[in-house]
This record gives sequence, structure tokens and C-alpha cells, in this order.
Amino acid sequence: MEIFLCFASSALTLLCFPQFNLSILAWIALAPLAYLVVELQPEHPFLWGWLSGTTAYAGILSWLIVTFQAAHQSLLLATAALLALAAYLGFFWGAWAWFLSVIPAKAGIQSVVRRWTPASAGVTTLAGAAAWVALEYLRTYLFTGFPWTLLGDSQIHSLPMVQIASLTGVYGVSFLLVVTSLSLVGWARNKPRNLSLPLLLVALSWGYGHYRLTHTSESGQPITVALLQGSIDQYKKWDQAYVQEIELTYEVLVARAKVQNPQIIVWPETSVPGYLLQDRALTTWLAQVIRNSGCYHIIGTPFMNGKDAYNSAFSIDPSGRLLGQYSKHHLVPFGEIVPFGDTLGRWIHVLNELGGFTAGQESTVLTVGPAEVGINICYEAIFPALVRKSVAQGAELIANLTNDGWYMKTAAPYQHFAPNVFRAIENDRWLVRADNTGISAIIDPLGHVTAASPIFQPEIVTGQIYLRRTRTFYTRFGDVFAWICIIFCIA
Repeated sequence: MEIFLCFASSALTLLCFPQFNLSILAWIALAPLAYLVVELQPEHPFLWGWLSGTTAYAGILSWLIVTFQAAHQSLLLATAALLALAAYLGFFWGAWAWFLSVIPAKAGIQSVVRRWTPASAGVTTLAGAAAWVALEYLRTYLFTGFPWTLLGDSQIHSLPMVQIASLTGVYGVSFLLVVTSLSLVGWARNKPRNLSLPLLLVALSWGYGHYRLTHTSESGQPITVALLQGSIDQYKKWDQAYVQEIELTYEVLVARAKVQNPQIIVWPETSVPGYLLQDRALTTWLAQVIRNSGCYHIIGTPFMNGKDAYNSAFSIDPSGRLLGQYSKHHLVPFGEIVPFGDTLGRWIHVLNELGGFTAGQESTVLTVGPAEVGINICYEAIFPALVRKSVAQGAELIANLTNDGWYMKTAAPYQHFAPNVFRAIENDRWLVRADNTGISAIIDPLGHVTAASPIFQPEIVTGQIYLRRTRTFYTRFGDVFAWICIIFCIA
């Protein structure tokens, strides 16, 4: 019985996310594990939670095997990396299960095994949901953070229910999902009253979402944007033998985009095949392409400053003049930067081939013609506070430049795309995403994907966006809801 309940939560959580996309299951995904911990009271609730979470993430992140093999790394190393990361993420599930098991005792409530009362159910439900949010928030920051596939991210297609992110961030959606799962545990003991709390919260959230969806309108003149998707093979990008092929690909895409008369063209992360400004021939070629287009460009490219290499984005005007630069702040561990590289590299030699980038420090907002654009690069889109910071600094549009070529044709490109919907809703901003291999997309402030590309084929995504200057509660005050959950758990 215990093992079935443990793995049931793992399977339900896995099925919530791409490529299964059975997002409705997120509303009950944690109920089996909660029933195991609260009702059956096993001796080691942490271990049961850890096993359930590790299994779930071993499935969710199974694309790591494909990524490692595409990089010609051994299956053994790929499997070890997957299990290590899944086991780390499982610790947060273990901590949640342990917390859930001690709530009745710490709150001075009669054992819920003997009697599930409305009072005990209410404390368990609210505290359990708050604990889940607190742990997701901790996961966002601990050891540089890894908020990949937060539970709320599964709900990007349920737009009325996710509008509360403009108040609470994505964490508020996770809270709703966990409240529902925990309430089902009480309902399973023939206590229908335990469903009153989730029904009330869901109704309030749906009402707010419906109001926002039907009362949000645009003003001002639209701006036409074009997003370039070169679909350049990941292992051609750094090979000098393919420079002309890459240049020709983007020349053709820019020429095709010009037909749509865009004011702004956005290129993907590291789309330029070399170090811009250091490579004179490359800089000359790019300036000519831009002048021929007659519009503003945001271009992802590596950049060298002395001995330091940066993963950067440049804003360039129609004459080819450089307007501004943003260098990626939050680098990918074991990709762009290797923590404890000198030590670990002695034992895991492949780590010596990774890293090499330096984190940027400058503002995330670039002036691009008529727009103040908040830039984030690749992995940075999954960090709510980082994107919020750019809007707080005055960004009227959010732009994500990324390259998902590493992930091949797996679930990862879709998992990586989902948080962008929340970043748009949280900050009430249009969001454009230019991805080397897709998904490239335009997302409105309510989370509608107004245009999108298929993956792994050259594409141009064009559409109209509006510049917005309003500030949501979330933009103004940040992760207040998450901190309320943390304080509630401590209390």
C-alpha cells in the first residue's frame, strides 16, 4: 500500500508536465503521498517523500540522458547526473512529507489518524500548502537555484486559474494545487466539509482570473516584432567551418522578416557565430545585414572583455550603431559555469570542458527604438524575481533570448517554455521569446500565446505587441506571498 501511494504521486506529477500535458492531474497529484504520510503515518515520512520526489524528477528530467548522449558523453555519466539531480530535488519532497507528518502534533491537534476534524484538516491543509510554497521558494535560490517545473508551471493552459500570479507569482498557483490535494485526503475519510476550503479558494481565483481576462485591454500604437529561429545545429555553432552557412541562414531570415515591416527583430541566444566586436569581419557582416533591414535589432552573441567571456545581448539601431548591452546574470551551473570546478575537474574530467563565462552586472533593461526592453537570457526566464526586476526598472516589454538546441526533440524545450507564460502574467507585460531551435513565441500579458513556432526548423515568428507601463502587485512587492507562507510555516 505504502509503495503504491508513494509512486502514485510520482506518476501523477510526471503526467502533469510536457510532453504528457495532463495538467488536470496536478490538482490531485500530491494526494496519494499526503494520504500516506498523514493517514498511515509511516515511520520515516521524509524517506517516503524523498523517494516519491526523486522518482518524479527522474521521469521529468529524463531528457538529460538524450542531452548527454548528443554531447557524446557516456550513458553511465548521463545516468549518474540524472539520478544526482533527481535525488537532490527529492529532498524538497522529503522535507514536505516530514513537515506534513508533524503538523498535528506541533499544532496541538488531536491525532488526525484517530479523528480528522475540520480544525485539524484546516491547519494541515493550509500549513501543508504553505510548506510546499516555502520549499519551492527555497529551491529557487538554494545552491544558485533550480526552479524547473514548479508545480504551478503545469497550469499554463488554464488561464483563468493562473491570473492570480499577478498577485502571488507562480507560487500562488502551486498553493492552490496543493490545497486541493490535501483537502482530498480529508474527503477520503467521508468528510465533505474539507472540500469547502479549496472550493472557496478556487472560486475566488477563477473569479479574479475571469475579471482580468475580460477587463484587460490595450492602448497606444502596436509594434510589429519579428523573432528569428535559425535552427542551427548545436554542434555547428562553434565550428568555424560552418560560419558562412550560419551567416547565410540569418541573412535569409532577416530578408524574409523585412517583408513584414517589423520595428524590432529579435535574434536568439548566441546566434552570432563568434565574439561580436572582437571579430572585425563578423561585425562588418552584421552591420550590413542590419542596415539592409532598416529596423532595430536585439542580438544574442558571446562577447569578450579582456579575458572574460560573457553571454550577451546587444541592442543595435537601423544604422548598425550599438545602443546597449546586457550580459547574462544567472549562469547555468555545469554549463556556463562550473561550481568548485578546480576540485571537481580532477575527478570528472568532462567538467574541464564546460563553463568559461562570467556573470554580467549591468541593468537588465535595454533601449530598443521605441521600447524599453527587459532582457533575460535562456535559463534566466525560470527565475521570477530576475524578470520582475527588469520590469521594476522600467521595462515595457520582456524579451527572452534562448537556445534549446541542447535538449534535442525531448520534453525539455516545452518544459523550458512554460515559465515564460507566468513571467508575462506576473508582470502584465507582452513577452517575446527568440529560440535557436524553438519554441519561439509571442505571449500577451494574460498568458495567451499569440504566435509560436514548431521546434527544430528555421522559422520567423511575427506579430504585434503593445508597450505597457502598469505595475502589478507582484511587480511592486515581489514574493510577499511566498514569504507569508514561510512565516506561517515557522509560526
